[in-house]
Amino acid sequence: MSELFLTVLNSSLTASYVILFVILVRLLLKKAPKIISYALWGVVAFRLIIPFSFESMFSLMPRNTNTVPIPHDIIYQQSPQINSGIEIVDSFVSQSLPAPTVGASVNPLQIYTEIAAYIWVIGIIALLVYSLVSILKLKRQLKYAQLIEQNIYESKNLRTPFVLGLVKPKIYLPVGLNATERNYILLHEHTHIQRKDHIIKIAAFLVLSIHWFNPLVWIAFMLMNTDMELSCDERVLKEMNEDIKKTYANSLLSLATERHILNGSPLAFGEGNVRGRIKNVLNYKKSRFWVVLVSVIVLIGVSIALLSNPEDSEPELSFLNPNSMLSTIGDQEQIEIKSTDYENTFVSGVELAKWLDRAENDWKRKNVSSPYKFSPSITIHVQVGNEIRFFESEPTLAMTIYQNEYRYYTIPEEDYSAMAAMAGSGYPHVRSITFTEHENGNDNASVIITDDKTIMRMAVLMQKGEKHRPSLFFDSTQNDIPPVSDYIRIEMSGDKTYHSYFLYSDDEKNYYIDEPYDHINKIDFNTVEEIITIFTDAGNKMQDQTSFDVEKNWKSLCPRQRILQIRRTISMPIKMNMQAFLSMVVKMPYNIC
Repeated sequence: MSELFLTVLNSSLTASYVILFVILVRLLLKKAPKIISYALWGVVAFRLIIPFSFESMFSLMPRNTNTVPIPHDIIYQQSPQINSGIEIVDSFVSQSLPAPTVGASVNPLQIYTEIAAYIWVIGIIALLVYSLVSILKLKRQLKYAQLIEQNIYESKNLRTPFVLGLVKPKIYLPVGLNATERNYILLHEHTHIQRKDHIIKIAAFLVLSIHWFNPLVWIAFMLMNTDMELSCDERVLKEMNEDIKKTYANSLLSLATERHILNGSPLAFGEGNVRGRIKNVLNYKKSRFWVVLVSVIVLIGVSIALLSNPEDSEPELSFLNPNSMLSTIGDQEQIEIKSTDYENTFVSGVELAKWLDRAENDWKRKNVSSPYKFSPSITIHVQVGNEIRFFESEPTLAMTIYQNEYRYYTIPEEDYSAMAAMAGSGYPHVRSITFTEHENGNDNASVIITDDKTIMRMAVLMQKGEKHRPSLFFDSTQNDIPPVSDYIRIEMSGDKTYHSYFLYSDDEKNYYIDEPYDHINKIDFNTVEEIITIFTDAGNKMQDQTSFDVEKNWKSLCPRQRILQIRRTISMPIKMNMQAFLSMVVKMPYNIC
């Protein structure tokens, strides 16, 4: 739920800028037909509902606007930061966000976000219930309304005319209207129905209910209702041949509700800013052609400018994109990573290219004035003059360099953590990997690998997947073991390095790599198979070193019998053939024969 809340919050922040701009344009279009101002609110609705947009060179959005001002992983970041596109706002808000407490099981910001998400849902429910109850009470009052003709009803206990209904809207009139009033009031209400205003208002209220926490959205909703009524008034004055401005204004005054109706329905004749409507009616003049033409051009231009995101103004430097480096990295057997903590280490180029291919999808361009503003703590050497840098002081930043050109990106903080782990678990810092199968808490068998190529592959593979985000009310790893009885332990060790991981499945569909008290990554089955294949191949190479023939009558045995055969033969962790063993432990269910 917290992720959905952050998505809505991002849309609301982006739309806030659009609302302020529309309010400004609305003031500049005082002499334009009010239908123009009414149409502009559609741009606000688009920004509030749709979480993505297109790029345009005419965009009026901030030049460095990030499509995701608040990243979804902010609740897991060591230094939480927002990217609204306004540097002063980013700096002020980011400094006020609480950082994780060392040793705490849950990030304080995660708790606040989860609580805010529940409050948000409660607010939505409250508004919808309020609107529904209001409409039901109104319908009860209209129980004895008299049908006059078609969809027009008359009721004694009404103060103002209005439209009510969605599929088949009905017009309700108070008793006592004279013929002239009835004519232009009916024209007013029929105009609402023809323009589908009764549907638009309900949709606008639903959007308001979702973004109820944003005061600018409330202002936008009320101004949209005002523009809806003003444009409808102008339509009536334009359609009626005789001058009805004074009588129309008197009707507005006598039928005023004296309040804003803040729900999805109905459309009331005397609703909203009655004083402003009367003033607009009395000052109304048919707009000249050139005024209408200029207003339409402004409407189209402003709509495109506010619907679109700014185009990338930097020169085309595609070689600075991380994905343009994938082939260069993947073609190399090993890639050097230099870090301040571990100096030089080497990892598999193929596996690093695969990891980067997935990771860079979440990287977003960011403007930083100088390539020397931050000192790198981790550097990937792609080739001569071509590097990717990461920064411990700014773990949500990465920088690509090619010769004298550079480019910064905002990245998920978990990507920095993954790179730091690779730098400490590659070759030669790790010299051996021990793979041990556990069932019901007992060590059954293990294999030890010292091959440097395998170590370089595993350094990257163990950082694959996405950070698993358990509920606030559940703990992850406890007592240095995973929360399941059957798992595989992978230990990567060297002279001064030791990393321990668990590979397990909780329901035979979801797979996890768990580093105790650090992180849990959710991985796909392809990654599981890659890890299994590595140890299978290693086991095949060591087959001649054991006296145990795991293949003897293997096909005739069911999985449970195979495990029993292994246990009878293995009395201690030894190097062994893993082909059938791994297919038993990970791929096959433990069926009882």
